[in-house]
Amino acid sequence: MSVLRDRPDALAPHGNGERSPGRRLRFVDNLRIALTVLVVLHHVVVGYSGLGMWYYDERPTSAAVGIGLTVFLMLNQAWFMGAFFLLSGHFTPGSYERKGARAFLRDRLVRLGIPLLVFYFVLNPILSLGDYHGGPLGIAYLHAIGSGPLWFALALLVFDACYAAVRVLGAARRGRRGAEPRRGSRLARWEDRATGAPKRRTVLGFVAALALATYVLRILVPAGFWLPVIDFPTGAYLAQYAAFFVLGTIAYRRGWFRAVTPRLGRFGAALAAGAVVVFLPLALGTGGVTGWTGHGTLSSLCYALFDSGFAVGLLLALLAVFRRRFDGQGPLRRYLARHSFTVYVTHAAVVTAAGYALAALAMPTLPKVALVALVAVPACFALAGPIRRLPGVRRVL
Repeated sequence: MSVLRDRPDALAPHGNGERSPGRRLRFVDNLRIALTVLVVLHHVVVGYSGLGMWYYDERPTSAAVGIGLTVFLMLNQAWFMGAFFLLSGHFTPGSYERKGARAFLRDRLVRLGIPLLVFYFVLNPILSLGDYHGGPLGIAYLHAIGSGPLWFALALLVFDACYAAVRVLGAARRGRRGAEPRRGSRLARWEDRATGAPKRRTVLGFVAALALATYVLRILVPAGFWLPVIDFPTGAYLAQYAAFFVLGTIAYRRGWFRAVTPRLGRFGAALAAGAVVVFLPLALGTGGVTGWTGHGTLSSLCYALFDSGFAVGLLLALLAVFRRRFDGQGPLRRYLARHSFTVYVTHAAVVTAAGYALAALAMPTLPKVALVALVAVPACFALAGPIRRLPGVRRVL
């Protein structure tokens, strides 16, 4: 999810991020900073939403506040992790082509696998100490291990391995037929159309296909279903995550990020707004409390149309805005981008510590959420620098 160094995750680009040489996509780095801040804010809000899904939890001071925070979380969940997979997919082809399959996978295992293992077996049990109420420590530890927010690293490792496998098999097939794609072939024609922004009908077709895939998936894996062992909390969004990762690799080939226009951004904003205004009320109003979560219901289909349209539209709008307005970096933004992945790995500890430190403050939920956010977000980025200077850590983070 570093501006100056090659990284294997969505929090860090792998080079210029374009098929042809050119200046770095600074606006993508800046978008990554905003997404990382949103991840921290998301988990701050989870702790005060009353959902009981964070390492430190407080009940909201009113039902209305709890509902408002839950709506905020639902809107975030509809798109922001998909955005990380989109950016990761965009930077994956260049990294693979520079390193080759073996070095590419080895680098992924080091930079994603090591943080995942440390969080799974060390940090997650430590952060879960608040849930320990006696009993055998060994049993408690087994219940406390888990990936937490680092489920993203696990999913990305799987996607990277699949990408490498596809590239290796494709190279083997081309080796049997000849090194280059036949002129006039489908692949050659596709490569020739590698510039220009996607058409609106292409965007709408992608939204429809993604919504259908999401709807079908949620018949088996409804929203809120927890996948044990791997500790994957958002299996209902797997279709979105995989589709956005693949879309990112296509965007790299076709130069879509650089080609997104303000007009296409406005179309994306209208698409996102329409999804919220039309499909979200239908999803929540026709299926009762849980009908929207899956099981093949009509409200589940409406919710799939909502989060697919909202995610695609909002990302188009943000790419257009950041490309036009935030395509430069000074020292502060360079620091923030360079440390974004470290923040992603370590923010759970900072947010949890801030929650416990401010637990004694008796104040309404919304001001307290704001206070914790004002403490946690700067602290996450301030601590990321010293953490990366620890011996051996920079090689991973």
